[in-house]
Amino acid sequence: MRPAGSLPEYVPPNRLQRRVAACVIVLAGWLWPSMALTQELVIPGQGSLTEVEEIELVYAGSQPIPQIIVRGRQPANSFVLSSRRPAGNRFDLLTQTGIWQPNAACQATQLSQVHPLHLLIARRGMAPCGVTWSLQSAAKSLDGLSFDTLRIRGTTSSPLTIQLIDALTGPRQAQAATERLIGRFSLEIPLAPLAKRLDFRQLTEVRLVSETDADVTLEEFAFAGSDSAPRATPSTAFWYWDYRAAIQDPTGLVTACREQRCRRILLQLPDVRDSDELWAAYARLFAVTKSAHIDLFALDGAPDMIDHAAPLIAKLNRLLALVGSQGLPGVQLDIEPYLLEGFPEDDTILDRYMDTIDRVAAALRGRTTLSMVIPFWFASTIHRHRPVAFSVMDRVDEVAVMSYRTDRDEVIAISDDILRYGALNHVPVWLALETTKLLPERHVVLKREPRAALADGLLDPTRRTLTLEPAAKEEWPEKNQPMWFRIHHRTMVRPEKISFTGHTKQEVQRMITDLFREIRHSSFSGLVIHDLPGYLALTQ
Repeated sequence: MRPAGSLPEYVPPNRLQRRVAACVIVLAGWLWPSMALTQELVIPGQGSLTEVEEIELVYAGSQPIPQIIVRGRQPANSFVLSSRRPAGNRFDLLTQTGIWQPNAACQATQLSQVHPLHLLIARRGMAPCGVTWSLQSAAKSLDGLSFDTLRIRGTTSSPLTIQLIDALTGPRQAQAATERLIGRFSLEIPLAPLAKRLDFRQLTEVRLVSETDADVTLEEFAFAGSDSAPRATPSTAFWYWDYRAAIQDPTGLVTACREQRCRRILLQLPDVRDSDELWAAYARLFAVTKSAHIDLFALDGAPDMIDHAAPLIAKLNRLLALVGSQGLPGVQLDIEPYLLEGFPEDDTILDRYMDTIDRVAAALRGRTTLSMVIPFWFASTIHRHRPVAFSVMDRVDEVAVMSYRTDRDEVIAISDDILRYGALNHVPVWLALETTKLLPERHVVLKREPRAALADGLLDPTRRTLTLEPAAKEEWPEKNQPMWFRIHHRTMVRPEKISFTGHTKQEVQRMITDLFREIRHSSFSGLVIHDLPGYLALTQ
């Protein structure tokens, strides 16, 4: 797995390990002895291997046969190390010396060297004319996600349009911030609608554009954030997968939640093949939890739902009919499309994922809260020029972020972008803690190597085999453009950095208290713990 802000690299076989692998990053670079014997591994799947650039082998615990993930050439996520985040809650464009320039189609003259900024804009030719403020410094874009308004005040002799540009979409996709300005103006432009079309962590330019010559005076031109947005009191929730146990002992479920002062339980939906009696019993749980002032959310999800949404929608309609007038507090989906073969090269996987969310939202028709579980790295995974996390948040009522860490500062760091976007667009955000037992995971990453003498492995795309450390490299075939691979790095994922298993309940509660105190974003709604049995198994 990669550092925060990159794609997942491990697809374990069972649901619990899959959830954790979705959000784990490499936390230590432990080395172990190289493979000493020849080993031939079969690459799963049906897709072509001729364009593979990277192979990752993941050994869970002491298993001798690894999970194998193959990847093509990976596009860089440019924002990770290329944005600067201003201190404070204001970024004044008028005080940024030397950052504005006239557009190519015009000439601009500054008439005064002191505040306010007075410009004469002279058009050349027929193209629109204007002035551009560069928001880049030392090759870094402006991270403006913490701002919620663009304030502009002044006068203009001709109509002006304000445009914003980010690094992902570029100048051709410049976004107008407001209707045209004319005469005397004083505006506070909300940034939330624009943030649904731009990545505000990578702002590169602000433009004032005019169709004609213009005499412009700017008294104020600044990005601004709120001093203190109101925040709801965060609460605690638990995931619980064993719906049959919950149905058999609803009192125990409520008691366990009350003892941990939780306000929400997210309970797996029954199987579509379960009996009418079991479905009715599941539906009765909502009245039980409601009387205890606990919100019960129906929980479901699987990767193949992106191609088979109809059964899921049928299950939700069945449940809504059973609960009737008492209503359903919410539905949470944990689909995990990144576990499908072909991710991330196959762009259609995320297309189908977004389409499934849209279909479920349309089917619910606002009758209940729609919540989505997402890994933290969705904030830095770009699809169709948009961060995946933000695209999901634009479609749903709330999200739960798999932010599994045992260090408070790491939880805050990997969740910050999603919390900021949630605050800007008023989308509640839950963070998550892990309490179940995990296996250590050894990762071996091999990259394409043109020189056979330096190679550690040979990929045969026809037989779909990867041969590691053969006894005699000189026997490796030199024909048919062999695909050599060399070990790039080895790492170890340490479970104790991710899960609270082995810790005490007091340590988990201390973490909860610390996060409730430290996270001040208005979007922060609470912490959901994976899962209730795992937490209850911890010692006092």
